[in-house]
Amino acid sequence: MKRKIFISILIIIGLFLLEPLAVAEDYSEWKEGARLSVTAVVAPYTSVKLSVNEITFDVKGEPGDYDANQSVSITVGSNQSKWSVHAKANELIPESDKASSLPSSRLAFSINDENDFKDLGQNRLLIEGDAAKPPTAFTLNFRLTTEWEDLPGTYRGDIIFSFLSSP
Repeated sequence: MKRKIFISILIIIGLFLLEPLAVAEDYSEWKEGARLSVTAVVAPYTSVKLSVNEITFDVKGEPGDYDANQSVSITVGSNQSKWSVHAKANELIPESDKASSLPSSRLAFSINDENDFKDLGQNRLLIEGDAAKPPTAFTLNFRLTTEWEDLPGTYRGDIIFSFLSSP
């Protein structure tokens, strides 16, 4: 019996102690004790991702236009106000000393399955956008034009993608 009375007294005391806490939930009565300053620095962010690291042309037959074995998905994201992606190819250098290089102007691209191929012999605008949009993927198709003087062999080169932005 004494134990029940003791527990009841503790419960009653607890209710009296919690009562002031319930009143303190009204934030208008709170007194400021300290202040913490907050600074957020959002750094410029740019991401240019390609779905593959290499494309291949299987040139089997007489000279002409040959499409790459696969298309390339390019995804661009940026928090900068205006941005653009450009591309330019280097000439394709033969692994053999007997053959001449293939000019970069014979390597071309189109965007999103359009049939309007533009050569990569000079710097070309691929895509442009702004920061208000989420990252967007585009499909690039590549084409190589061969000519009669191109000797058999393996030729290697690069396509350089450049990113320009306006903060």
